[in-house]
Amino acid sequence: MTGTVPRNPEGRSVRRIGMRLATVVAALAVTTASGGLLSASPASAHAQLLGSDPRADSTVTTPLDEITLTFNEPVRGNFSTIVVTGPDGTRHGAGQPRTIDKQVHLPVEPVRSGGYRVAYRVVSADGHPIQGQFRFTVTLPPALEPTAAPAAPAASDGPSASPAAGAANGDTGGGAGLRQVGAVGLGVALVGAGFLLVRRRRGTSTR
Repeated sequence: MTGTVPRNPEGRSVRRIGMRLATVVAALAVTTASGGLLSASPASAHAQLLGSDPRADSTVTTPLDEITLTFNEPVRGNFSTIVVTGPDGTRHGAGQPRTIDKQVHLPVEPVRSGGYRVAYRVVSADGHPIQGQFRFTVTLPPALEPTAAPAAPAASDGPSASPAAGAANGDTGGGAGLRQVGAVGLGVALVGAGFLLVRRRRGTSTR
């Protein structure tokens, strides 16, 4: 008589629990991976500033004529804005930003020693605006400091004196001319009076 092997219900329960746990773990892994990809996609699609010339928080010891920003992807050139502000609040941009692929260039006027702030705003290829700012310091030796433009002479220095002198000269010349005309007129009048007096005397003597 052959005996039957009794089944072990506890073993089957353990296997079922193990399979369920494996299914749950796999589902969690898939969900986590999908969420990570979805969250990373928008960030990777936007432009990011990789570097600049001058670098942020750097010290420039040579004359500066341009600011350059470098991004991780091309940006739309017609929407790029860069503002360079000096220590006295003066803006030092010398034209419009020029975009070449991943770089944006801004020519600047000669800068003096001091602290400067660069504020920028660009639009990435997907239309997302990116903005930020950084600072740098300029320290130039006296020989390389830009010289101030000579002050223009005041408008009242030369021109106002000349017309006044001309007017005075004109008055003097006019007075002399009037005196000459008066003298000539007086001489003519005296000659005429003498001529009339002579004629009268002649007329009287003939009578």
